[in-house]
Amino acid sequence: MKYLRFLLGLITAAIIMFAATVAGIICIPQNVFDSNYTSLIQEKFEILKNTNEPKIIMVAGSSSAFGLNQDMLEEKTGYKVANLGLHAGFGHLFVSELAKQGINPGDIVLLGYEYDWQVKYGFTRVGADLIMSGIDDNIGMYRYLPPEILKKCLGYLFTYASQKRNYTPATGIYSREAFDPATGQMTMERDYSIEYNKETHGVVDISNVKISKDSVKYLKEFKKFIEDRGAVVYFVSPPLLEDCIVCDYSEFTKLKELEEEKIGIEYISDPLEYIYPSKYISNSNYHCNSVGADIRTEMLIEDLRDASVIE
Repeated sequence: MKYLRFLLGLITAAIIMFAATVAGIICIPQNVFDSNYTSLIQEKFEILKNTNEPKIIMVAGSSSAFGLNQDMLEEKTGYKVANLGLHAGFGHLFVSELAKQGINPGDIVLLGYEYDWQVKYGFTRVGADLIMSGIDDNIGMYRYLPPEILKKCLGYLFTYASQKRNYTPATGIYSREAFDPATGQMTMERDYSIEYNKETHGVVDISNVKISKDSVKYLKEFKKFIEDRGAVVYFVSPPLLEDCIVCDYSEFTKLKELEEEKIGIEYISDPLEYIYPSKYISNSNYHCNSVGADIRTEMLIEDLRDASVIE
């Protein structure tokens, strides 16, 4: 009996020491990544949780950080906007799980994922580096994440500690100063257009498009979760630079049809209409400039009206 008590005490002490080590690495020093682009996820998450009136929740990556005029969307629809779009590198699972924490009756959830959500890793890939720098020392956010994300963050812990020691504060378009912290809206002007380079910017290729079983399973469960809370959910298209597309345009239409057939979420956008020339794109294949963001938002509002989601 004494040996058992000793063993339990030893295990308990080891757990406490490990937890203290993890908390110490995450929380000390504080606010290291405060200037970082990804850290705005903290403000976006608070806006989501604290907006109790009917709202539009945008679940996406940077295509909606750079490609949504939230003021216009609020004015034309009468809904508040909680735009979780920030960085697809978080992984679609991360932003989708965060969205669950603020869905209320009467909300409209728009899924504007970039074009890799349908592949096998679409809802299993996790960017632990971006998640941990985004959450920073706001340790309470970790309680909203599923075990598969927590496990990968734990595996990245000591690399994260090194990252904290060597971090240089960020400025410019990829920093907090590019956004209004009260709304999560990007406010830094993007009055330039992309000069596309295949080697620099990459390509988008969804040839022979299919939707993985994992993506179907996750999104069916996500749809049920949303509807059980009295909200509605729709797929919408992200903005995309035409120059970067190397597959036939019909593949985007096929993806829309497959999604509605296999998952059952109404896809209210025509993906082909959201393929933009370079004059509307800023610095990445999915990033609108300021003019492009307004055009994308106007199109989105029309999609919502045409689908009778709003009046």
